[in-house]
Amino acid sequence: MEDIEDQTRRFAADLTSTVRAVCHDAPEFQVDIADRKGRFNAMVRTENGCAIPLTIGGVHLLDLLVTYQCIMSDHHACMAIEQSRFHLRPHGGGEMLVRLEYIRRPRSGIPCSHLQIHAHRDAWTFLMCRNGEGSGRRAVNRRSTVEKTPQISDIHFPVGGPRLRPTLEDFLEMLIHDLGIDHPDGALDALADARASWRRGQARAIIGADPETAAQVLRDAGWKVAPPEDRLPPERPPHWLARY
Repeated sequence: MEDIEDQTRRFAADLTSTVRAVCHDAPEFQVDIADRKGRFNAMVRTENGCAIPLTIGGVHLLDLLVTYQCIMSDHHACMAIEQSRFHLRPHGGGEMLVRLEYIRRPRSGIPCSHLQIHAHRDAWTFLMCRNGEGSGRRAVNRRSTVEKTPQISDIHFPVGGPRLRPTLEDFLEMLIHDLGIDHPDGALDALADARASWRRGQARAIIGADPETAAQVLRDAGWKVAPPEDRLPPERPPHWLARY
């Protein structure tokens, strides 16, 4: 197996291939490795944090900012993603349009994988000007006392949890289909291949965390599967199954 640094560099190279399938001029993803209290920690982002330029009809209208924080898995010697951020903004600055983020260990009651939309609508403002007393988040249950107009971007829409969350490939393909960003021939096929590779990796992680369920599915399909002799029944389900 590759060591953790090689895994992370390969991940960065795969990201570069993915974004360049859509935008030939996209900057290269680089790895900045640090050591936090003896633990592997790396930031994977474009060179100098440069945005990925996206055009519509040949005009540069959008910038995509992509960053990942990578660590070593708690369970095996494999790279794991601690945080990821896909931020879309108008070219030239201004308020973000949409943010798709993943936080492996959120510190408040937000979903670990969430979508935030930057827009304005009176119906949302009407609802969000009231104290959300049912929420465990202080900022929500004190909204009516804050002298600030609430924003739709304050809402964290859950999108699949730690294992089934949208990928960078999904985000890029959404921009192609729904906004019509320019892309070369073969871009959709390249995104599909990269997405399949990512989901295969997630499937491995899911199976590795819950082999009993995987084994039962195989038995139901006619396979003969037996656990190792020293395998003990799990004390509890995998922690990610019920995560918000």
